[in-house]
Amino acid sequence: MFSSIGTLRYHDEKLIVEVDQQLGRYYFNLVPKWFKLSHQKYPPHISVVRKEVLPNKQYWKKYDGEAIEFLYENYCYNDEVYFWLNAFCTRLEEIRLELGLPVSSQYTRPPSGFHKCFHITLGNCKK
Repeated sequence: MFSSIGTLRYHDEKLIVEVDQQLGRYYFNLVPKWFKLSHQKYPPHISVVRKEVLPNKQYWKKYDGEAIEFLYENYCYNDEVYFWLNAFCTRLEEIRLELGLPVSSQYTRPPSGFHKCFHITLGNCKK
């Protein structure tokens, strides 16, 4: 596993970690060209909170701009549509718990369904 640092950012009802764009670009370019991988609508990031009701809203935006260290695997996972890297971060788990959310959700887990794991989407093969 490798480590990197991103920045925690709150947007309306979404919380993400902005990931170094070079990291995303590097792994995007490792995907064989025959997959016809397209860039995501948003720059590479880790979703922390998305489409979830917050039991503890008083903690929302508490850590905006915080530097977050995370670990990631250098293996590009994929399914029929997406390519991603698995990412791990106990600090993000703590923030989710403080907000009253479970450690992981269907939006934070990678498509493969691992628990206690976040992901960085590299691109998609949508038509």
